Amino acid sequence: MGLFLYPSFSITHPFLISLPKSYYIIVKILYHSFFTIIIVLVSFIFVHATRVDGAPGILRQNKNILAQNAAPTIGSCQIFPRNNYWNTPVNNLPIHTLSAAWINSIGSTRNFHMDFGSGTWDGGPIGIPFNIVSGAFTTKYYVDFYYPDESDSGPYPLPLNPNIEYGSDHHILTVDTDDCKLYEIYDAEKINGQWYAGSGAIWDLNSNALRPQGWTSADAAGLPILPGLVRYEEVAAGVINHALRFTVNCSANYYIWPARHTAPSGSCATPVPFGARFRLKANYNITGFSPQAQIILQTMKTYGIVNADNGSPWYVSGAPSENWDNDVLHELDILTGNDFEAVDTADLMPWIFKDVPDSYWAWQYVEQLYSAGITGGCATSPLMYCPESVVTRAQMAVFLERGIHGSSYTPPAVGASTGFNDVPSNYWSAAWIKQLAADGITTGCGAGNYCPDYPVTRAQMAVFLLKAKYGSFYIPPDVGTSTGFSDVSTNYWVAAWIKELAAEGITGGCGTNLYCPESPVTRAQMAVFLVRTFNLP
Repeated sequence: MGLFLYPSFSITHPFLISLPKSYYIIVKILYHSFFTIIIVLVSFIFVHATRVDGAPGILRQNKNILAQNAAPTIGSCQIFPRNNYWNTPVNNLPIHTLSAAWINSIGSTRNFHMDFGSGTWDGGPIGIPFNIVSGAFTTKYYVDFYYPDESDSGPYPLPLNPNIEYGSDHHILTVDTDDCKLYEIYDAEKINGQWYAGSGAIWDLNSNALRPQGWTSADAAGLPILPGLVRYEEVAAGVINHALRFTVNCSANYYIWPARHTAPSGSCATPVPFGARFRLKANYNITGFSPQAQIILQTMKTYGIVNADNGSPWYVSGAPSENWDNDVLHELDILTGNDFEAVDTADLMPWIFKDVPDSYWAWQYVEQLYSAGITGGCATSPLMYCPESVVTRAQMAVFLERGIHGSSYTPPAVGASTGFNDVPSNYWSAAWIKQLAADGITTGCGAGNYCPDYPVTRAQMAVFLLKAKYGSFYIPPDVGTSTGFSDVSTNYWVAAWIKELAAEGITGGCGTNLYCPESPVTRAQMAVFLVRTFNLP
């Protein structure tokens, strides 16, 4: 099926009827020649293409243009911002260290299948359809979900007879062009005028916001479905500017960004997490495929495919259309897992430290600490925080002094002596340790020593934090008859300090009614302590 059609040329036009036959033939030839030239020019300008390694007639998109492509659109709405995860090229990202293992688990020799097309299969359309509505003229429903705790309550604009996925999942995808919101429902069914479904999610198409952690969506991965569909109108236009959705039959009990949910399935050596992204290898020769197939293949090279749900392995999702040529789509059945590689998408992740993703329990506190200028992390290239490493007394001196005096603070020169036998004046944090003592926050660890390389315990931290907050002369209230923690007796040496630290909301302990006073403070815990003690923004 051709991608372009000439506008109709009719002999019934009054002007043409009045011409001699020889003149009419000349006009018709010029007419078709004009539109041929226009189509060629439009195709060249739209695709902005260069030859592939001298292969005649085969086009590829210029890599420098790819990064500047506009976001995909439906109607008058963009399908998420241009810098959204789905809309970001991955052709230059590194290969993931688990690439081979993941591909073997899905099936290195298994063939791909385009799970969409024209016509019907087993009695229904092939693919996941979508609806475009004006919310002002569409009835909105509050859907009765059987996963209400992880669903957006709505209401959902649903046409009288919406396009609904045929088969077991019964997805309904709806774009409201009035406010550019995407409404997606899983396992939808209407009974006596009431809509019922498994789960539902509402997405702002002008935002990169994700689902809350641990929440599903209308897809098992907690991701939107629509931005990952292959749509005929994109292929007809000559370019797909986003990643594609696909399914696996062996998913992991963890997810990676931007997925938010797990639904473990299957049995394999290395289950594949939702959110894992793969791309067609750059050296895969696509020149022998039909033009429409080449567009999909180039998309797989540039934007890749995203594991978003459980299902048949290597099944790629798309929207049904009677314009699809199923024979062309079946050309892609030749692809196998061996033609792909998993991509390390860490560089796309929006958090500051590579080792502190937004799924980490103290992520927000660590990022606040960084934004306040209190820490620069534990390593660079890539930037790391080392959240599970213990905090030494030397590191604590720097943390506390910056918390007290601000991120731009630099302590006075250390001089000839730090005042501690075990801290020479050329020690890396000598000036910070000396200033901590000068501020009355510490007197050392005994016998004229500071013990700079010793870990800080949670008991010691209670004293350090409250003195840093209120000054060296601060004394907490009496402990009374209970500290509130079963592992901190009222006669423990810092019982009153620990109780006050909890009373001020700086700590909630380490577990049910526990404080773990002798446990070392980790860098993640330190971030929480500092943000709460100094009210860092």
